[in-house]
Amino acid sequence: MLLVLCINDDELPAWMVCDAIISKMRDELLSRAVALMHEQLDKKRISLEGHLPTMSEESSEKEKDAFLLSQLVKEHTNIERQLGGYLERANIGRDDAQRIDELQRFLLELRQIVMLKDYSRECEFWLAEVEKQLKERDAARILANTMASERGKRREVLEFVLKDREIAKDGVFSEDEKRVMEEALALSGG
Repeated sequence: MLLVLCINDDELPAWMVCDAIISKMRDELLSRAVALMHEQLDKKRISLEGHLPTMSEESSEKEKDAFLLSQLVKEHTNIERQLGGYLERANIGRDDAQRIDELQRFLLELRQIVMLKDYSRECEFWLAEVEKQLKERDAARILANTMASERGKRREVLEFVLKDREIAKDGVFSEDEKRVMEEALALSGG
C-alpha cells in the first residue's frame, strides 16, 4: 500500500504529514528486514527448526514473518557469538576459506536485518511522539524537535532512509516528503 499525501495542502495538519512520513519509513524498513530474512532462508544460511506457535489458519504470512523476525533478532547475539568462536578456531584451508567467507557474509546480513528491525521499532516510538505535536504547524520542525529528543537514533534512521538507493529507486517518498525530511535534518543541526 502506497500512501500519498499532498503536503502543500494547508488543510492537512503538520503532525499528520509527519505521521505519514514516519509510517512509510517504518513499513519500508520492516519490509526490507523481512526480505533479507527470506533471502537468508532461501540461501539456507538460516534454517527453521521446531514448530511455530499454534497460529490459526487465518494467520497471515505477515504475522509469521513478524514472529520469525523477532526470534532472529532476539537470538542474533548468540548466533554472532557462536559463529565468531567458529571463525576463530577454523583452520584456513581452501574449503574452510570458502565457508568462512560465507559465514562472514551471513553475519553482515544478520547485522543488517537487526539494524533495519531496530530502526523500524524506533519509528514506532517516534510516531507516538509526533502524534502529540498538535499545535506545531511546520512538519519539518516537528520531525526536528522529536528527533532531537532521542540521542541521535532518529537522526540515524532519517539519514539512512534518505541515502538508501533502493528506497530512492522505489520512489517511496515524494519530493515534498523528502524536502520535509531534509529540512528536519538541517533544523536539527545536520
